[in-house]
Amino acid sequence: MINEILSFKILGNHTSQYILFILIILGASLFTKFIYYLFKQVFRKIASKTQTNLDDLIVYSLEKPIVFAVFIYGLYLAKNVMTLSETFLKYYDLTLSSLFIIFILWFVLRIVDSIMMNYFHPSASGPIKIDTSVYPVVKKLTNFVIIAIALLLILQNLGYEITSLVAGLGIGGLAFALAAQDVLSNLFAGFAILTDKPFKVGDRIIVAGQDGFVNKIGLRTTIIRTWGGTEIVMPNKQVADSVLENVTREKARRVKMILGVEYGTPTKKLEKAKKILKEVILKNKKTDDESLIHFVEFNAYSLDLQLIYWIKDLNKILETKDEVNFEIKKAFEKEKISFAFPSQTIYVKK
Repeated sequence: MINEILSFKILGNHTSQYILFILIILGASLFTKFIYYLFKQVFRKIASKTQTNLDDLIVYSLEKPIVFAVFIYGLYLAKNVMTLSETFLKYYDLTLSSLFIIFILWFVLRIVDSIMMNYFHPSASGPIKIDTSVYPVVKKLTNFVIIAIALLLILQNLGYEITSLVAGLGIGGLAFALAAQDVLSNLFAGFAILTDKPFKVGDRIIVAGQDGFVNKIGLRTTIIRTWGGTEIVMPNKQVADSVLENVTREKARRVKMILGVEYGTPTKKLEKAKKILKEVILKNKKTDDESLIHFVEFNAYSLDLQLIYWIKDLNKILETKDEVNFEIKKAFEKEKISFAFPSQTIYVKK
Protein backbone atom coordinates (compact mmCIF):
# COMPACT_ATOMS: atom_id res chain seq x y z
CA MET A 1 0.00 0.00 0.00
CA ILE A 2 2.76 2.37 0.99
CA ASN A 3 4.79 1.43 -2.07
CA GLU A 4 1.83 2.16 -4.28
CA ILE A 5 1.37 5.59 -2.69
CA LEU A 6 5.07 6.41 -3.01
CA SER A 7 5.21 5.26 -6.62
CA PHE A 8 2.07 7.13 -7.64
CA LYS A 9 2.87 9.68 -10.36
CA ILE A 10 1.71 13.28 -10.50
CA LEU A 11 2.86 15.48 -13.39
CA GLY A 12 5.66 13.07 -14.24
CA ASN A 13 7.04 12.73 -10.67
CA HIS A 14 6.48 10.00 -8.06
CA THR A 15 4.94 10.88 -4.73
CA SER A 16 8.23 9.90 -3.09
CA GLN A 17 10.00 12.55 -5.13
CA TYR A 18 7.58 15.23 -3.88
CA ILE A 19 8.05 14.05 -0.29
CA LEU A 20 11.85 14.11 -0.65
CA PHE A 21 11.63 17.59 -2.25
CA ILE A 22 9.63 18.86 0.76
CA LEU A 23 11.96 17.14 3.25
CA ILE A 24 15.02 18.78 1.65
CA ILE A 25 13.33 22.20 1.84
CA LEU A 26 12.41 21.61 5.51
CA GLY A 27 15.92 20.32 6.24
CA ALA A 28 17.43 23.42 4.65
CA SER A 29 15.10 25.61 6.72
CA LEU A 30 16.18 23.87 9.92
CA PHE A 31 19.84 24.09 8.90
CA THR A 32 19.49 27.86 8.37
CA LYS A 33 18.56 28.21 12.06
CA PHE A 34 21.74 26.33 13.01
CA ILE A 35 23.85 28.54 10.72
CA TYR A 36 22.24 31.67 12.19
CA TYR A 37 23.02 30.38 15.72
CA LEU A 38 26.68 29.77 14.75
CA PHE A 39 27.09 33.28 13.41
CA LYS A 40 25.30 34.95 16.32
CA GLN A 41 26.75 32.94 19.21
CA VAL A 42 30.09 31.58 17.95
CA PHE A 43 31.51 33.61 15.06
CA ARG A 44 30.58 36.93 16.68
CA LYS A 45 32.51 36.06 19.84
CA ILE A 46 35.53 34.86 17.86
CA ALA A 47 35.57 38.05 15.77
CA SER A 48 35.24 40.26 18.87
CA LYS A 49 38.48 38.83 20.30
CA THR A 50 40.63 39.90 17.33
CA GLN A 51 42.35 43.29 17.11
CA THR A 52 40.92 44.23 13.72
CA ASN A 53 37.36 45.40 13.27
CA LEU A 54 37.06 44.09 9.70
CA ASP A 55 36.12 40.52 10.69
CA ASP A 56 33.36 41.88 12.94
CA LEU A 57 31.92 43.77 9.97
CA ILE A 58 32.05 40.67 7.74
CA VAL A 59 30.38 38.44 10.35
CA TYR A 60 27.64 41.01 10.94
CA SER A 61 27.11 41.53 7.22
CA LEU A 62 26.87 37.77 6.49
CA GLU A 63 24.75 36.90 9.54
CA LYS A 64 21.32 37.20 7.90
CA PRO A 65 22.12 36.96 4.16
CA ILE A 66 23.93 33.64 4.70
CA VAL A 67 20.71 32.14 6.05
CA PHE A 68 19.00 33.13 2.83
CA ALA A 69 21.91 31.65 0.82
CA VAL A 70 21.59 28.29 2.63
CA PHE A 71 17.88 28.21 1.82
CA ILE A 72 18.68 28.92 -1.85
CA TYR A 73 21.13 26.00 -1.82
CA GLY A 74 18.37 23.84 -0.36
CA LEU A 75 16.15 24.75 -3.31
CA TYR A 76 19.01 23.82 -5.64
CA LEU A 77 19.44 20.38 -4.01
CA ALA A 78 15.70 19.78 -4.01
CA LYS A 79 15.58 20.44 -7.75
CA ASN A 80 17.80 17.43 -8.42
CA VAL A 81 15.28 14.94 -6.99
CA MET A 82 12.53 16.11 -9.36
CA THR A 83 11.95 15.29 -13.01
CA LEU A 84 11.25 18.65 -14.58
CA SER A 85 10.47 19.71 -18.11
CA GLU A 86 13.03 21.84 -19.93
CA THR A 87 10.80 24.90 -19.78
CA PHE A 88 10.06 24.56 -16.07
CA LEU A 89 13.71 23.74 -15.32
CA LYS A 90 14.79 26.84 -17.22
CA TYR A 91 12.55 29.13 -15.14
CA TYR A 92 13.51 27.31 -11.95
CA ASP A 93 17.22 27.95 -12.66
CA LEU A 94 16.50 31.58 -13.54
CA THR A 95 14.69 31.97 -10.22
CA LEU A 96 17.59 30.43 -8.30
CA SER A 97 20.19 32.63 -10.00
CA SER A 98 18.04 35.73 -9.41
CA LEU A 99 17.69 34.79 -5.74
CA PHE A 100 21.47 34.38 -5.56
CA ILE A 101 21.92 37.90 -6.98
CA ILE A 102 19.53 39.14 -4.28
CA PHE A 103 21.70 37.39 -1.67
CA ILE A 104 24.81 39.15 -3.01
CA LEU A 105 22.91 42.47 -3.06
CA TRP A 106 21.78 42.00 0.54
CA PHE A 107 25.32 41.15 1.68
CA VAL A 108 26.89 44.11 -0.16
CA LEU A 109 24.28 46.53 1.22
CA ARG A 110 24.92 45.35 4.76
CA ILE A 111 28.72 45.48 4.52
CA VAL A 112 28.68 48.93 2.85
CA ASP A 113 26.30 50.16 5.55
CA SER A 114 28.60 48.73 8.26
CA ILE A 115 31.72 50.31 6.75
CA MET A 116 30.04 53.71 6.43
CA MET A 117 28.70 53.53 9.99
CA ASN A 118 32.06 52.51 11.47
CA TYR A 119 34.42 54.62 9.36
CA PHE A 120 32.54 57.57 7.82
CA HIS A 121 29.71 58.38 10.25
CA PRO A 122 30.14 61.71 12.12
CA SER A 123 30.32 59.82 15.44
CA ALA A 124 32.85 57.24 14.16
CA SER A 125 36.60 57.35 14.72
CA GLY A 126 37.46 56.80 11.05
CA PRO A 127 39.87 58.94 9.00
CA ILE A 128 37.10 60.59 6.96
CA LYS A 129 34.01 61.88 8.77
CA ILE A 130 31.02 62.93 6.69
CA ASP A 131 28.99 65.87 7.94
CA THR A 132 25.81 64.92 9.83
CA SER A 133 23.54 66.61 7.30
CA VAL A 134 25.35 64.99 4.35
CA TYR A 135 25.71 61.42 5.67
CA PRO A 136 22.07 60.30 4.98
CA VAL A 137 22.29 61.63 1.41
CA VAL A 138 25.59 59.83 0.73
CA LYS A 139 24.18 56.62 2.22
CA LYS A 140 21.04 56.76 0.07
CA LEU A 141 23.01 57.50 -3.10
CA THR A 142 25.35 54.56 -2.40
CA ASN A 143 22.45 52.18 -1.77
CA PHE A 144 20.70 53.41 -4.91
CA VAL A 145 23.74 52.68 -7.09
CA ILE A 146 24.17 49.17 -5.61
CA ILE A 147 20.46 48.31 -6.01
CA ALA A 148 20.43 49.68 -9.58
CA ILE A 149 23.38 47.45 -10.54
CA ALA A 150 21.69 44.42 -8.94
CA LEU A 151 18.43 45.07 -10.81
CA LEU A 152 20.30 45.31 -14.11
CA LEU A 153 22.02 41.99 -13.38
CA ILE A 154 18.67 40.35 -12.57
CA LEU A 155 17.15 41.69 -15.79
CA GLN A 156 20.11 40.37 -17.76
CA ASN A 157 19.77 37.01 -16.01
CA LEU A 158 16.09 36.86 -17.00
CA GLY A 159 17.08 37.29 -20.62
CA TYR A 160 16.42 40.99 -21.15
CA GLU A 161 18.85 42.92 -23.37
CA ILE A 162 20.21 45.55 -21.00
CA THR A 163 22.75 47.03 -23.41
CA SER A 164 20.11 49.12 -25.17
CA LEU A 165 18.57 49.98 -21.80
CA VAL A 166 21.91 51.21 -20.45
CA ALA A 167 22.52 53.13 -23.67
CA GLY A 168 19.11 54.75 -23.31
CA LEU A 169 19.87 55.62 -19.73
CA GLY A 170 23.20 57.03 -20.88
CA ILE A 171 21.53 59.38 -23.38
CA GLY A 172 18.94 60.38 -20.82
CA GLY A 173 21.63 60.85 -18.20
CA LEU A 174 23.62 63.04 -20.60
CA ALA A 175 20.58 65.21 -21.25
CA PHE A 176 19.92 65.44 -17.53
CA ALA A 177 23.57 66.28 -16.82
CA LEU A 178 23.53 69.10 -19.37
CA ALA A 179 20.30 70.48 -17.93
CA ALA A 180 21.55 70.24 -14.36
CA GLN A 181 25.19 71.13 -14.96
CA ASP A 182 25.39 73.71 -12.18
CA VAL A 183 23.72 71.39 -9.68
CA LEU A 184 26.12 68.55 -10.52
CA SER A 185 29.12 70.89 -10.38
CA ASN A 186 28.11 71.96 -6.89
CA LEU A 187 27.56 68.33 -5.85
CA PHE A 188 31.02 67.26 -7.05
CA ALA A 189 32.55 70.31 -5.39
CA GLY A 190 30.70 69.39 -2.19
CA PHE A 191 32.20 65.89 -2.25
CA ALA A 192 35.64 67.41 -2.87
CA ILE A 193 35.26 69.68 0.16
CA LEU A 194 34.10 66.76 2.33
CA THR A 195 37.03 64.55 1.31
CA ASP A 196 39.85 67.14 1.09
CA LYS A 197 38.66 68.94 4.25
CA PRO A 198 40.08 72.44 3.59
CA PHE A 199 37.85 73.52 6.48
CA LYS A 200 35.29 72.13 8.90
CA VAL A 201 32.18 73.42 10.64
CA GLY A 202 33.19 76.14 13.10
CA ASP A 203 36.33 77.23 11.24
CA ARG A 204 36.83 80.87 10.36
CA ILE A 205 37.55 81.21 6.65
CA ILE A 206 38.06 84.00 4.13
CA VAL A 207 36.79 83.07 0.66
CA ALA A 208 35.62 85.14 -2.32
CA GLY A 209 35.92 88.31 -0.25
CA GLN A 210 33.75 86.95 2.55
CA ASP A 211 35.05 86.57 6.11
CA GLY A 212 33.12 84.44 8.59
CA PHE A 213 32.60 81.13 10.37
CA VAL A 214 31.48 77.94 8.63
CA ASN A 215 27.98 77.16 9.89
CA LYS A 216 27.10 74.21 7.63
CA ILE A 217 28.66 72.19 4.82
CA GLY A 218 26.04 70.75 2.48
CA LEU A 219 26.27 68.79 -0.74
CA ARG A 220 25.29 71.83 -2.82
CA THR A 221 26.10 74.88 -0.68
CA THR A 222 28.24 76.02 2.24
CA ILE A 223 26.72 78.41 4.78
CA ILE A 224 29.02 81.04 6.34
CA ARG A 225 28.03 83.21 9.30
CA THR A 226 29.65 86.65 9.02
CA TRP A 227 30.94 88.83 11.84
CA GLY A 228 27.80 90.90 11.49
CA GLY A 229 25.63 87.86 12.28
CA THR A 230 24.23 87.42 8.77
CA GLU A 231 24.41 84.14 6.84
CA ILE A 232 25.95 83.79 3.39
CA VAL A 233 24.87 80.77 1.33
CA MET A 234 27.71 80.13 -1.10
CA PRO A 235 27.61 77.49 -3.90
CA ASN A 236 30.23 74.80 -3.35
CA LYS A 237 31.61 75.31 -6.86
CA GLN A 238 32.44 78.93 -6.01
CA VAL A 239 34.07 77.84 -2.75
CA ALA A 240 36.12 75.14 -4.51
CA ASP A 241 37.22 77.49 -7.34
CA SER A 242 38.26 80.37 -5.05
CA VAL A 243 41.46 80.93 -3.12
CA LEU A 244 40.49 80.06 0.45
CA GLU A 245 42.20 81.18 3.65
CA ASN A 246 41.51 79.10 6.75
CA VAL A 247 42.18 81.59 9.55
CA THR A 248 41.47 79.03 12.28
CA ARG A 249 44.46 76.91 11.28
CA GLU A 250 47.05 79.66 11.63
CA LYS A 251 49.46 79.03 14.51
CA ALA A 252 50.10 82.72 15.22
CA ARG A 253 48.78 86.03 13.86
CA ARG A 254 51.44 88.15 12.14
CA VAL A 255 51.18 91.87 12.88
CA LYS A 256 53.06 94.45 10.82
CA MET A 257 53.10 98.12 11.77
CA ILE A 258 54.99 101.27 10.74
CA LEU A 259 55.86 103.83 13.41
CA GLY A 260 56.92 107.19 12.07
CA VAL A 261 58.96 109.44 14.38
CA GLU A 262 59.88 113.07 13.83
CA TYR A 263 62.79 113.96 11.51
CA GLY A 264 64.52 115.77 14.36
CA THR A 265 64.85 112.58 16.40
CA PRO A 266 68.57 111.90 17.16
CA THR A 267 70.15 108.63 16.04
CA LYS A 268 70.61 107.48 19.66
CA LYS A 269 66.90 107.88 20.30
CA LEU A 270 66.13 105.91 17.15
CA GLU A 271 68.28 103.10 18.50
CA LYS A 272 66.52 103.47 21.87
CA ALA A 273 63.14 103.25 20.09
CA LYS A 274 64.17 99.93 18.50
CA LYS A 275 65.15 98.55 21.94
CA ILE A 276 61.82 99.69 23.40
CA LEU A 277 59.89 97.88 20.69
CA LYS A 278 61.93 94.73 21.29
CA GLU A 279 61.33 94.84 25.06
CA VAL A 280 57.57 95.47 24.72
CA ILE A 281 57.15 92.34 22.59
CA LEU A 282 59.33 90.22 24.91
CA LYS A 283 57.40 91.28 28.03
CA ASN A 284 53.95 90.49 26.59
CA LYS A 285 53.05 86.83 27.31
CA LYS A 286 50.54 86.66 24.46
CA THR A 287 53.18 87.38 21.80
CA ASP A 288 56.02 85.30 20.43
CA ASP A 289 59.47 86.34 21.64
CA GLU A 290 60.70 86.72 18.09
CA SER A 291 60.18 90.11 16.45
CA LEU A 292 61.64 92.02 13.50
CA ILE A 293 62.46 95.71 13.98
CA HIS A 294 64.14 97.84 11.33
CA PHE A 295 64.65 101.50 10.39
CA VAL A 296 63.16 101.12 6.92
CA GLU A 297 62.59 104.50 5.29
CA PHE A 298 63.13 108.24 5.20
CA ASN A 299 59.53 109.21 4.54
CA ALA A 300 58.28 112.60 3.40
CA TYR A 301 57.63 113.77 6.94
CA SER A 302 58.87 110.92 9.21
CA LEU A 303 61.60 108.44 9.96
CA ASP A 304 59.87 105.07 9.69
CA LEU A 305 60.49 102.13 12.00
CA GLN A 306 58.92 98.82 10.95
CA LEU A 307 57.80 96.36 13.65
CA ILE A 308 56.73 92.79 12.87
CA TYR A 309 55.61 90.48 15.65
CA TRP A 310 53.38 87.43 16.16
CA ILE A 311 50.41 86.94 18.50
CA LYS A 312 50.23 83.41 19.93
CA ASP A 313 46.81 83.62 21.59
CA LEU A 314 44.46 83.83 18.60
CA ASN A 315 41.45 84.36 20.84
CA LYS A 316 42.91 87.64 22.13
CA ILE A 317 44.26 89.34 19.01
CA LEU A 318 42.62 92.74 19.55
CA GLU A 319 43.40 92.67 23.28
CA THR A 320 47.07 91.93 22.57
CA LYS A 321 47.32 94.70 19.97
CA ASP A 322 45.78 97.11 22.48
CA GLU A 323 48.33 96.14 25.17
CA VAL A 324 51.31 96.38 22.80
CA ASN A 325 50.24 99.75 21.41
CA PHE A 326 49.70 101.25 24.87
CA GLU A 327 53.09 100.02 26.12
CA ILE A 328 54.84 101.48 23.05
CA LYS A 329 53.08 104.86 23.55
CA LYS A 330 53.99 104.99 27.27
CA ALA A 331 57.62 104.06 26.64
CA PHE A 332 58.02 106.58 23.81
CA GLU A 333 56.50 109.37 25.92
CA LYS A 334 58.88 108.52 28.79
CA GLU A 335 61.90 108.74 26.49
CA LYS A 336 60.46 111.84 24.77
CA ILE A 337 60.38 110.20 21.36
CA SER A 338 57.69 111.99 19.36
CA PHE A 339 55.57 110.47 16.63
CA ALA A 340 55.50 112.38 13.35
CA PHE A 341 52.42 113.72 11.64
CA PRO A 342 51.98 115.21 8.15
CA SER A 343 53.72 118.59 8.20
CA GLN A 344 55.83 120.94 6.09
CA THR A 345 58.77 123.15 7.01
CA ILE A 346 59.02 126.34 4.97
CA TYR A 347 62.35 128.18 4.81
CA VAL A 348 62.18 131.89 3.91
CA LYS A 349 65.27 133.30 2.22
CA LYS A 350 66.10 136.88 3.20
